[in-house]
Amino acid sequence: MPAPSWLNLPNRITLSRIVLGFALFALLSLEHEGVSLFASRDIALWVAAAAFVVCVSTDWLDGWLARKRGEVTTFGRIADPFADKLLVLGTLICMIPLTPELVPPWFVVALLAREFLVSGLRSFLESQGVPFGARWGGKIKMVLQSVFIPVALADAAIAAGGAPSEALRLLAHILFWGTLAATMVSMFDYLQVARGSVLEKERAG
Repeated sequence: MPAPSWLNLPNRITLSRIVLGFALFALLSLEHEGVSLFASRDIALWVAAAAFVVCVSTDWLDGWLARKRGEVTTFGRIADPFADKLLVLGTLICMIPLTPELVPPWFVVALLAREFLVSGLRSFLESQGVPFGARWGGKIKMVLQSVFIPVALADAAIAAGGAPSEALRLLAHILFWGTLAATMVSMFDYLQVARGSVLEKERAG
């Protein structure tokens, strides 16, 4: 029996990213509880950093394959951004107790607030027939988040191994503030776009 049309190769990669993401969350959660799957915490954190990089890499791969093979589906359009947000925000939440100096709770709350706001705006405007596509600010935000997380995990792994790196910690702090700034700028950019779209629709009506 052939596989359903939505279960094509790009979508299987997206689903595997979600599964690997939950495995990553379990690994980090177990480390916080003091139950290590590896010989030491630094090894576990290195594995977590590598798993996150693999997940982020498949984000590019599934979209490229879907376009190249002409297999863009409604499921993929929904599952791909869901997997992205789940991976980034889920990993950051699990990192809070492990790397509180680099991932404070308020930082994750700020990122969550931005995602909820933009998702709400998109749902409302598109229900009104107003297009609300992705913006460059959002893409830059995603890139910075995707670099910050493995760097922060690597910093924590090196510190757990007993030889903290000042250079890596400095890079992590730079990426932290860069990620926060990009998140806030992106949020206000989307708010401006939404405001302009609503005003234009009101004038047209």
